[in-house]
Amino acid sequence: MNQLEAMIAEYVGNYSRKHGYPPTVEELIRAFGILNVMCMMFYIFNLYRIGMIRNSLFFGTGDLQLIPVKSRE
Repeated sequence: MNQLEAMIAEYVGNYSRKHGYPPTVEELIRAFGILNVMCMMFYIFNLYRIGMIRNSLFFGTGDLQLIPVKSRE
């Protein structure tokens, strides 16, 4: 996972906790200055692929959820 993907995952988690629902793709684009929807969807898909988020494969962000990561102690 690259630094931007980590920042997006953190933003989604914080936004979801604050508002009770996940941000839209447009809100993510504004927050990170990404040029277009396809670029943002690329990052969302990568987070989904590595297991950091849970989403329907329709790739709206209506049900975008971070998956809790268990730390090893």
